[in-house]
Amino acid sequence: MDPLSKLSELLGSISVLGAIQAGAPVSESARPDRLDSFDVENLRIPKGMRTFALKVRGDSMINAGIHTGDVVILDFEKEPKNRDIVAALIDGDSTLKRYIVQRGRPFLKAENPAYPSLIPAQELVIQGVLVALFRQVT
Repeated sequence: MDPLSKLSELLGSISVLGAIQAGAPVSESARPDRLDSFDVENLRIPKGMRTFALKVRGDSMINAGIHTGDVVILDFEKEPKNRDIVAALIDGDSTLKRYIVQRGRPFLKAENPAYPSLIPAQELVIQGVLVALFRQVT
């Protein structure tokens, strides 16, 4: 178990590790832009679930109710199912999209008609499956 996950499990919180683009995929290192934490019990996430959080940037998932500034909570270990929302690495770039399988082939679909579907040329790695969403109302 990595140190951040172990710390989150011990403290009962989930740390925001950085940001993810909900738009065109981008190459980004996984460095935190801030470190917040959320109470696992209030989010109704089972204890022991291996989770991480990312702040959303972009508007490709607005029709799924995910907006810039939202924080998505993702499960490291959950196997993605057709139509799940995932954080993914597609041909080396990261993005937040809907995971779709058609005719046995996976691809990523935006929830905004202004963005095209993303079909992997070489690789598609699912980094986490959405389990919760946090939005701060100001």
